[in-house]
This record gives sequence, C-alpha cells and structure tokens, in this order.
Amino acid sequence: MSTLVTGATGQVGRRVLTELRRRGLPAAGASRDGEVRLDWTDTTSWEPALEGVESLFVTVPMASGLADRAGAFLERAAGSGVRTAVLTTAMGSENGPPDSEQRVLERRVRELFDHWTVVRPNWLDQDFTEGLFARLARSRNGRLELPLSKRAEVSFVDARDVAHTVVAALTDDSLHGREYTLTGPAPVSFRDVVRMTKGTESPVWRYKKVDEAGFYFRATNMGWSDRYVDTLNERFRAVADGRAAVVTEDVRRALGRDPVPVAKFVRESVH
Repeated sequence: MSTLVTGATGQVGRRVLTELRRRGLPAAGASRDGEVRLDWTDTTSWEPALEGVESLFVTVPMASGLADRAGAFLERAAGSGVRTAVLTTAMGSENGPPDSEQRVLERRVRELFDHWTVVRPNWLDQDFTEGLFARLARSRNGRLELPLSKRAEVSFVDARDVAHTVVAALTDDSLHGREYTLTGPAPVSFRDVVRMTKGTESPVWRYKKVDEAGFYFRATNMGWSDRYVDTLNERFRAVADGRAAVVTEDVRRALGRDPVPVAKFVRESVH
C-alpha cells in the first residue's frame, strides 16, 4: 500500500514521511517543489500525484483559503481508489463555524472515504524551535511577542506524537472512524517554556505581552496575510480563555503511551 504525504516539508508531514519509511512502508512526500509535485491550485498536478496511491495524509496550511481546492482534491483521490485518509486540522476546530475551512475539510473526509481519521493537535512544542514562535522571536532578537499573558497555559504537544498518531491511523484499521484531539501531558505557561530554554540556543529566550493591534502590526510587517493573522488571533483568544490548556488522553488512546512532556522536548532539542 503506497501512502502520499501532503505537506511533506512541514513540521508534521516531514515526520510522518520519515516514520513511514523507517517502518519500510512505501511512501512519497508531496509538495509544490517536492519529490511528488502537488499544487492545490494546479489541478493538472493532482492525477499524477495520486497514481498508485491507496492511503493519504492531508494537511492544508491554516487560513490559506484552499479548503475548496483541497476538498476537490479529496474527491479526486476517493474517485481514483484511495481508501484511507488521515486529516490534521487543529484543536478546537470542531467548534468553529460550519463553513470554516477546517470543518469543511473534516466533513469531506468523513463523507468520501471508507477509512478516515481526523487528528486535531494543540500548539506544537516545535513551534518554539522551527515553527511560528521561532519565526516571531527571530524577528525580534529572541523575544517572543504575543497578545497573551506570560502566565497563559497551553497543553503543547510534540510533533512526533502527532506524526506517530497519523502513522498509526494510516496503518491500523482500529483507528479508523475516530477523531483525536492531541495534547501534551500537562498545561505549561509561556513563562515556564522561556525559563526552560534560558541559556540555551533556543530561538525563543525572552517573552513580552503585546496587544492584538501590536501583534497584528508586527505579523503583517513580516508579510503574513490578514486572513492568517486574524486566524492566529482567534487561536490566541482560545488560549486566553483557557481552552488550549485542556489535557486529553488521546495520545495514550491512539499510541498506548503517554505524550512527550515539554521539558523532555526542550532537553532533547535545544542545548
């Protein structure tokens, strides 16, 4: 069974592809410039990308405006014989408006595939080293500036736990027809993460709260779209309301083990 991994250069997709290959399973990474060319906006790239594919990992950039295109790609995939699809969205997406991009894609996956799984991770540990928080901090000489109190807590989840859950869903029929909200083992504040990384080579080693307008100015100044920044601010409001501090048992439910704590991630990833 061949698996196509979309978003294969991203934090989760890259690890999904690595783990599938580590297990000796046939898999190919798809992106606009990857080993398999896949461009959501270029329908001529879809059919060649799906040739010989029986299972699919799907991730779509947040607030990209690509939900309709990705939904059409999912239809094409189902029609070409793909039986298994695993989709990642984000923690809390099931509570968004019915026409939100992530809910639309979740609905399409459930409708189109015999075997489907939806994975909704919280903010990733790796956001501090290679993702959103790292990019923001590098633009401010190591200071992470967010519209959140430094005491705001998040049950950060390790991208490796997300990738392993995706791989389990791709390879184990018992995970089909399920939805997993993935978190770490405990909520951790931004202040605590900065304390853990102080004195290391982490991109984030200071923290400052800014208001939403200040964050909007800094983020759009980095070239981020209004749609993307608005979506980030919605997610930050969920953090401020305490919704991102919720801890679930879904990593254990999917993998039969505890999730990786933030402190362990820091010890292993920054020195």
